[in-house]
Amino acid sequence: MGRLDVREGSAALLRRAADADRRKDFAAAAQLAGKAAAVDPRNVEAWRIAGAFREKQGDLAGALEAYEQALSLSPQDAGLARAMARLASFLDIPALAEQFLLHARTLDPGSVEIANDLAVAWCAQMRFSDAVELLRESLTANPGAALLWNTLGCVLFEQGQAGQSLVFFDEAIRLEPGMHTAHFNRANARKAAGDIGGALADCERAIALGADSPGQAAMYRYARALLLLNAGEIGAGWDAYAVRREEAYAEYVHHRLSGREWKPGTPLAGKRLLVMGEQGLGDEVLFANVLPDVGRAIGDEGKLIVAVEPRLVSLFQRSFPAAQVLPYETRREDGRTIRAIPGLAAEDYDAWARMGDLLTDRRRSLGDFPNAAGFLKADSARVAHWSALLDGFGPGPKVGVIWRSLLITSQRQKFYPPLEHWDALFRTPGVTFVNLQLGDCAGELRAIAQATGAAIRTLPSLDLRDDLDEIAALSLALDLVIGPATATTNIAAAVGAPTWFATTPDAWPRLGTAAFPWYPQARAFSGETGYDWAGVMAAIAEALAAEFGRKA
Repeated sequence: MGRLDVREGSAALLRRAADADRRKDFAAAAQLAGKAAAVDPRNVEAWRIAGAFREKQGDLAGALEAYEQALSLSPQDAGLARAMARLASFLDIPALAEQFLLHARTLDPGSVEIANDLAVAWCAQMRFSDAVELLRESLTANPGAALLWNTLGCVLFEQGQAGQSLVFFDEAIRLEPGMHTAHFNRANARKAAGDIGGALADCERAIALGADSPGQAAMYRYARALLLLNAGEIGAGWDAYAVRREEAYAEYVHHRLSGREWKPGTPLAGKRLLVMGEQGLGDEVLFANVLPDVGRAIGDEGKLIVAVEPRLVSLFQRSFPAAQVLPYETRREDGRTIRAIPGLAAEDYDAWARMGDLLTDRRRSLGDFPNAAGFLKADSARVAHWSALLDGFGPGPKVGVIWRSLLITSQRQKFYPPLEHWDALFRTPGVTFVNLQLGDCAGELRAIAQATGAAIRTLPSLDLRDDLDEIAALSLALDLVIGPATATTNIAAAVGAPTWFATTPDAWPRLGTAAFPWYPQARAFSGETGYDWAGVMAAIAEALAAEFGRKA
């Protein structure tokens, strides 16, 4: 076959791949583009398109291979450098993405797309002012670029300025009504601004317009599920939440289990059911609210087996003594999250279920949530131990505090009240504060002491990351636990400790209420709109003074 025939054969395959892509048949598109590259290995465009379609499929390793082949054939191609940067972003390496994009910008300084992606990379590194300046400069030259307006809205949103971001999403949609990403981003901003109905409408519009990949489509549908829960449409929300069982969903977990999967609606009486903990550690604690109901439904003739994050095993075993509680094993293989239970055979259970799927059957309305607090049980002997230790700190109430998650990223930081807004709370007279903050926080503790005079007590014998059973006991020994929704505050609330959540009005576990139905004794403090942390912390400080001022 001559070179001309090779090119024609490769081009024909690429045309078929483009047709498949337009039909949203991304698997066929990726396969056809790969064949085109195999037919003509010197075809830069074939390798580039193969990389793009593999990326859409979530095959990041395959995409990287294809892009590297293309870049080796055309090292001065700004588009390929941008593609490599996009892949670095997906792999959560924004500094590497920045390097590729700076190189691409030297090759094509006027590119709107490259400037946009560079702003995204800077935003991911929390270089918000740099990103805003670049976008405004680019918009001066390209005022009709909907892409730039959309990204400027995203940067402001990540800074916690949801209300201001709406202006820019509106402009992006005015310029390009069919831009599904702008509708989705506006949905997130409307949600944070307290407009759940508008957020749902935007999210459903984004779904209707069609995503660029199965993974993006799954993300949109997952967001819709949480919005339904936000709106108090609990049953419909859990039904939609099933999207996390699809492989296209970015956080999909591949369960290495041999038994059959339980389906919502299937009777539980007399069954040997394996229940797998899922999502983050805080969600695993939250979802355990349903386990007492499940145990009763299974009855004495059946068996409840619960697999949880290893750090939770002792707490869950005490809480559900009739169940068998096992640790699951989680690892990464070929870019996928794999979960398994070593030593458990298929004949040991009749079916297995994700813990969240049980909510679909048994938590479809607010009336389905129990009024009693404390579905997890702390070790009473350890509660007594911590109570004695806290008594040694002197008279007055003892309040545990945590102000952030251990993991802070550009997307997560807005969910936690900045430390400077805690000053009034830490100045509450007569209260002894106890540190529950994970990670290295010595600098923050010094800053608190300098700003407020408060000396927050640290318990050096306690590993706040791993000793979750001890955290449960300590929480009950404390008079109160205060903080944002983290694993720590969820554990405190789940064992029945008085817990005050510093939260947002759109936190989905509130299920459209002013509190957290999972924890009837807990209180939720939030502003009228999302991320009004100054107002939230002022309200908590006022409530703390009212609660304990007379006892101090």
